Amino acid sequence: MPDEQTTPEHRGDAGSEEAPTVDSSSGASTGWRVALSGRSFEWWLVRFVLVVLVLIIGGYGCLLYVNLHPDIGPDGFQVRHVASTASKHLSSSPDVISAKTTEASADLGGNDVRLDVRLKDNTSAEAAANLLASTRQKTLQEEPDYSGEFIISVSWNAKGSTIDVDVSCQQDPEAIRTDVKRALTPVGEAKTFTGNIDEYQGPTIDYGEVTTTPTNLTQPNVKKSSKTFTMNGWKVTSTPKTDGQFSNPPFDQLITATKQASPAGTIDLDGTTLSVTGLVTDENKGLTPEAAAPVIHTVADCQAAGLTTLQLNNWALNTTSDVADPWLTFTCNNGTWTPTHESTRGQDEAAILNKAAEL
Repeated sequence: MPDEQTTPEHRGDAGSEEAPTVDSSSGASTGWRVALSGRSFEWWLVRFVLVVLVLIIGGYGCLLYVNLHPDIGPDGFQVRHVASTASKHLSSSPDVISAKTTEASADLGGNDVRLDVRLKDNTSAEAAANLLASTRQKTLQEEPDYSGEFIISVSWNAKGSTIDVDVSCQQDPEAIRTDVKRALTPVGEAKTFTGNIDEYQGPTIDYGEVTTTPTNLTQPNVKKSSKTFTMNGWKVTSTPKTDGQFSNPPFDQLITATKQASPAGTIDLDGTTLSVTGLVTDENKGLTPEAAAPVIHTVADCQAAGLTTLQLNNWALNTTSDVADPWLTFTCNNGTWTPTHESTRGQDEAAILNKAAEL
């Protein structure tokens, strides 16, 4: 009987199973993508960091530039807004002929707003004061935080007076109204008003050539203001005390006394100090008792005149600036004048007082 041959049912069933085939190209692709993904993340991270650095540096640069040039930043916008607001408000008034901005700038030295305003002639001092105060009020409503310079130069003619003053509008509106009205009280008698009106100083009020002392010369005014007039060749300048009150020496009698010595000179009243220059006509002789005594005699009651110090220039007119101390000085002591200096100068002062006592 022939041997039976065993035929395997399937070739694959004989022996061990075949190992799975590994796709080498697929593994390489996966590794490449992983590597590429890592490099891509790092690349984007670097780009992100660079962008952030550029933004930081650029922002800091812009901030630095604005700080060095405030006019292009918020401060510049603020000053221009203040100027525009003030100009529009002023232009809306029937008393205003023109109102234009002459300065609206912000720099490292500070912020500055300035306007030039021309009023209609014969506008009253009260109307001008109210207009300036309301302008300040309007700008405060629009820009309450603005604290820079704010000057309005205002000019017009009224009752024979020429007014051309710079008014500081940084103060409270009511303070502006009060100061302007007070400073312009002599309108109609004084010839010109020039200078500043602010919380620190007032204008120069010039009465021009007069034959008698101005009636409102001693009327209170803004502190650090000054009133001036010329009478019989002598120029008088009067500056009030810190409270705006003026002392009251008899200027007409003083001029009569000074003209006995010289046809021209200056009399300056600064608060409670009276200074006279021009009594010396001969530099070789200096100030003689005969020339000085009439002045001392005129203000003998120093308390009544509101004076504490009297200075008489010991040199000829126009030489004060070349001399360190050109004054013979007298001090009011219990209502009478006494010498201020000692030694030779004190003796000269005593000689003048003795001569005045004879008058």
